[in-house]
Formats: sequence, C-alpha cells, structure tokens
Amino acid sequence: MTSWPVTARLRSPVAKYYAYKTTEFVSFTTAIWILFVRSRGLSFAEVGALNSVWWLALVAAEIPTGYLGDRLGRRSAMALGTAVIAVSTAAMGLSETFLQLAVVYGAWAVGQTFRSGSDDAWLYDLLAETDETHEFAAVRGRATGVGLAIGAVTTLAGGLLADATNYAVPFFATAAVTALGVPILLSVPETGATGGDFTPRTALRVIREKLSRPPLRGFVAYFALLFGVANMVYIFDQPILRDVALDLGVPATATNTAVSASYALFSLVAAAATFRAGWVESRVGVRRWFLASPLVLAVAYASVPLFGPLAFPAFAVARGVTNVSSVLGNQYVNDRVDSAGRATVLSAAGMLYSLAVVPFELAGGVVADALSPAGALALFGGVLVVGAGLLWTVERPV
Repeated sequence: MTSWPVTARLRSPVAKYYAYKTTEFVSFTTAIWILFVRSRGLSFAEVGALNSVWWLALVAAEIPTGYLGDRLGRRSAMALGTAVIAVSTAAMGLSETFLQLAVVYGAWAVGQTFRSGSDDAWLYDLLAETDETHEFAAVRGRATGVGLAIGAVTTLAGGLLADATNYAVPFFATAAVTALGVPILLSVPETGATGGDFTPRTALRVIREKLSRPPLRGFVAYFALLFGVANMVYIFDQPILRDVALDLGVPATATNTAVSASYALFSLVAAAATFRAGWVESRVGVRRWFLASPLVLAVAYASVPLFGPLAFPAFAVARGVTNVSSVLGNQYVNDRVDSAGRATVLSAAGMLYSLAVVPFELAGGVVADALSPAGALALFGGVLVVGAGLLWTVERPV
C-alpha cells in the first residue's frame, strides 16, 4: 500500500474528505463534556438519562435521515447535519438545566444522523468509481487518525480554556470550527445513486433484506453490544480521571487541564491505531480482531478499580480498540451492501447500535451512583465478555 492509497483522480476529493473529518474531530469540549454537565448539578443517573435522550434521538432519526441521504444526496445531507451540529454546540454552552440540555442533546443527535450513514456511503461510492473500495478502511482510518491527532491538541486547549475562563467558551470555539465543514462539503462532488426511484418502501425492503439475515444480522448484533458498552464508559472516564489526578496531587484548579491532557494522549493513541486500520484489516483480519476486542476491553476496564493510575493506559487502549473497531465494522457492512440504499442500511445499523447504548447508559448511571464509576466500569466489562461469548455461540458474527 502506498502512502497515498488512491489514484490521482481521487486525490482532491479525498484530501477534502480529510479536511472535513478534521473539522468533525476537532473539539475543545471532549475532555470537559461530562464535567460541564455535572457542574450543572446533575447526578450520574441524570447524566445517563441525558445521554439516553441523545441515543433515542439518534434511533428516531437514523433511518429517515439515511433515506434522505440516499434520495437527496450524501453531500447535502452531511452539510445540513454539520450546520445543525454547529448551532447545537453553541447552544450547549448556554444551557443550564436538564430540560435545556435534553433539547440540545436531541437536536445535536439529529444533526449527527445526517452525517453518520452518509459520510461512509459517500466515501465508499467515491472509491467505487475507480474500483478502489478495498482501500476504504485505509482511507477512512487515516482520515480518522489525522482528525484524532489534531483533535488531541484542541482537547488539551479546551481544558486550558475551561480553567482560564469557564465551561461555555470551549463549546463556542468548537462550534466555530465545526461550521467550517459546511463550505468544505459543498466543494466536493456527489457520489452514488440518488433520485426519486428510491422510495420509502424500497428503503424498508433493503433494510429487511440486509439486516435480518446473515452475514449482517449476527455482525450488527455483536457490534451493537460492543458499541453499547464502549459508549457507556464515557459517562465515567472524566470523573475517574479527575479523581485520580487529585489523588496524585494535582491542584483542584488544574483538574480540567489534567483531564484534557489525558484525553489528548488518548486521542494520539487512538489516532495511531486508527491510522493503521488498513494494516490491521490485512494482517490481523476482521474476524480475529472482533473476537479479541471484547476481552481486551474487559481487561482494561477491570484494571481501573485495582489501581487508580491504571485508568490512564486502560482508557488509552480502550480508545484505540473502539476506533479501529468502528472503521473495520463500517468496511465490513459496506462490502455487503449495494450503492443504492447504502446510506439507508448504514443508518439502520447505526440506529441499532444507538438503541443498544440506551439500556447501558441508564443502568450504568444507576450502578455508578450505587457503587462507584470504577466499579461500574469493571462490572460492565464482564457483561461485555459474557454477552459476546453468547452471541458467538448463537451465530458466528464474522
């Protein structure tokens, strides 16, 4: 594989895709998000409920917005979603109450669904124009890796901004950068089959045919479990890291910066791992990767209650595994779906992934309040391993 894994004809649109993904990953709020919400007086159970609003909004909007992406064009769908997210990010910084936050979370989630299926469908169909779909994991992995690496810098800057000013400023800065994605998207070509012949009835038929039978049926269920547990963990990692930082002697006035510095390192690890997703696919293989991933995550989560500072390598490993799994999972689904309906099927799969997060978010918040964030982390790592084993027994997912 060359350093630039596409032909000369596709280099300009792929370069713009890299730029767009950078605006998607650049965030000054990543490391302070839960700390910001908790500063509004919310318990862990309320944070879990708030996150469930996000995931339920994703579930409700995934298929309609994926259908619009197939019918109206993936580029237009991504641009609209990016604009909605930019506005929602700014509104987040102004929110004070649970109700206000819930409204913003819902709007933000709808904006995200316009991008979730359409961006991968757009890239895959672009590569299909020159018979280079085998490079999807490499291109998407590198774009994600570059975005995460740059995002590591803004993550650290966000903590510094929060310590120097207040929690709202990082949200306003992120909104401004996110908005830059709109003109970038409007400058790229449309790809794939679009038009009025793709009706809602056709969309439902495609979803039923692809997701209710092998090979995608078992894989989507398996990935939903992995996705559900991995995303639930984000409720806990910032409070855990802040407590560890305090135990290590970091002043309370610098804890946001300490958490942001940790997140920056996690992003760099995830960037390096994701950048090599194409290598993982060819050398390790999708089947072996997804067989090992739940066990790796469970061991990482179980280490945190044993010794607090282990949270740093544990969360770093978890980020790398989760990001690579996302790239390989999208490659696996894309390879088994036709161009017409691609965004719809990807969005339907995304809907199932999002739906799987809801019970974990709700239960995780309750368990964390009853035990501790670290205890909840270890408990749900065990749930992940047991659940994955049962799914392999029922139907081999990969």
